[in-house]
Amino acid sequence: MKRVRAWPLLRPSLRSAALATLLVALPMAADAQRPRRGSEQSRLELEQRVRARMARVIQQRLGLDEQQADTLSAVVADFDARRRELARQDLAIRRRVEALMLEGGENQTEARALLQRMADLRKEEAATFEAEQAGLLEILSPVQVLRLQALRAEVGRRIRALRGGRGGDRPPGPPER
Repeated sequence: MKRVRAWPLLRPSLRSAALATLLVALPMAADAQRPRRGSEQSRLELEQRVRARMARVIQQRLGLDEQQADTLSAVVADFDARRRELARQDLAIRRRVEALMLEGGENQTEARALLQRMADLRKEEAATFEAEQAGLLEILSPVQVLRLQALRAEVGRRIRALRGGRGGDRPPGPPER
């Protein structure tokens, strides 16, 4: 019986999407089968493997050489750290708002301060987004930046789907752009 190979029949864009999905899903599936002991260490190792694989996929999909990929990785890491910090601040503000409401929500001074912190945080998120785009445009063409954003959005959707639509136990990040 002749074997039919379905992989080459996929369009190149679908093949890349399928590869990216496999690179993200396979390690996560393997991790789900591991015992929970040392789960923090396992999660960190899994995250590092997924990031390394995604870096290779991004390099291939954007047509980058090694130096461009390394520079891009450094820029993305810097801004990812900043976004995580902003997400932590956002979570802290939201928790304080919830607590204030449970306390009766009558402290006008604190309510005004929380509103100001929210506005300042949104401005900081916007400034971070603009700075990241400028940093990316020093390495990538505008079309490559858009491809990178699309790839990030797709990976994010797939990860959420793998988690069953849950956000996990991490604080939510700023809205996707």
